[in-house]
Amino acid sequence: MIRQCRTPARREFLTGITAISAFTIVCSTPQNQALARVLSTPAQTEGPFYPVRKPPDQDADLTMVGNNGKRAAGDLLLIQGQVLTPNDSPVANALVEIWQTNAWGRYQDRRDRSDVPWDPNFQGYGHVTTDANGAYAFRTIRPAGYGQGYFRRTPHIHFRISGRQFDRLTTQMYFTGEPGNANDGPLNRISDSAKRERLIVDLQPVQEQETRMWRGLFNIVLGKNFP
Repeated sequence: MIRQCRTPARREFLTGITAISAFTIVCSTPQNQALARVLSTPAQTEGPFYPVRKPPDQDADLTMVGNNGKRAAGDLLLIQGQVLTPNDSPVANALVEIWQTNAWGRYQDRRDRSDVPWDPNFQGYGHVTTDANGAYAFRTIRPAGYGQGYFRRTPHIHFRISGRQFDRLTTQMYFTGEPGNANDGPLNRISDSAKRERLIVDLQPVQEQETRMWRGLFNIVLGKNFP
């Protein structure tokens, strides 16, 4: 039986991460938490589309831009987790940034010259600061893979985690069951299968009245260089 968790409404979502932290703990299983914390999170390339010029709207809900009331195309995706030390302690006040393609596979960046649609209602980038439990949460759109011709990337989300007490970590999150995972260059350059699996997230359906929605748990474990 698939367990379904209710997701907070958008207004609740943007009021703060404290409620999101409680939601994460309630809906996470001990098995998932244990598996997610075995290994430190592998570092990966930042890629060419980290936003040099940040969008005016940079909050944790990437599904709308400002207050125009129009939602981005695609399946809603709720990504939650904790930033942790190698000793499994939460890291508070860490800056977590994400950026990704839209539902068609295009970055919200004018440097992306692909011929797939630009979504004016998709934020494309967001950031949030972890709470006292090291928790973070983003509401976004399930991304499509990108590339043209022989170059293709499997669907993924870029993460960058920064803080005063540790070296910045840049990595990427992937999705279980994507056919492109088997041939994705950056993912398969991780030769250790256990470390590679550390970046691949299972998605579960979430009760949501608006539209189809998925939820993934992505805990981020910092490397041994954490003091």
